[in-house]
Amino acid sequence: QCVTRREAILQIVKNVFLTGASSGIGLAVARLLVAQGCEVWGTSRNLERIPKMPRLHPVLLDLNDPRSIEEAFKAALAEAGHFDVVINNAGSGHFGPAEHLSEKEIASRFQILVFGQVQLMRLALRMMHARGQGLIINVTSLAGRLPVPFMAAYNAAKAALASFTMSIQLELSDSRVHIVDLQPADICTEFNEGL
Repeated sequence: QCVTRREAILQIVKNVFLTGASSGIGLAVARLLVAQGCEVWGTSRNLERIPKMPRLHPVLLDLNDPRSIEEAFKAALAEAGHFDVVINNAGSGHFGPAEHLSEKEIASRFQILVFGQVQLMRLALRMMHARGQGLIINVTSLAGRLPVPFMAAYNAAKAALASFTMSIQLELSDSRVHIVDLQPADICTEFNEGL
């Protein structure tokens, strides 16, 4: 019996935890995953922005708040039972001269783009190590290697997460838990409109 790749994917329904599922790359990924039969727990700071779709479970999460991160992941995990894939995608940018960035603005970018995502990664690793397998995808940015003018804190935070990700990749080289650093270039989404 010949089974196509698409049929094989549909036979293996995966549970996915996806941050930033209400717009841009995250929304596109959520739509693709549910179309392939995955169960997706998609996060947003505003649940009304997550479209109502079968197999897409809205999760309230604010990466600025460490308590929100832990509570959101644990609540979603309790409902899902496990996650095969965790995608750290949510992001937030800024636009302005680096010399005028306030400490508060810089700290906020690093909380959202580094500390919050590392916290989620560690929660996912704990669960995946216990299961003996899993995949974590950290969406960083090509801007971490090729900085964009007037987005210094964003560039630096994305570079920090990419470096942290590569360090864990080296440490877990023999593990069945895999970590990917995805570095997209500029993509036409609503992201820049939010700056």
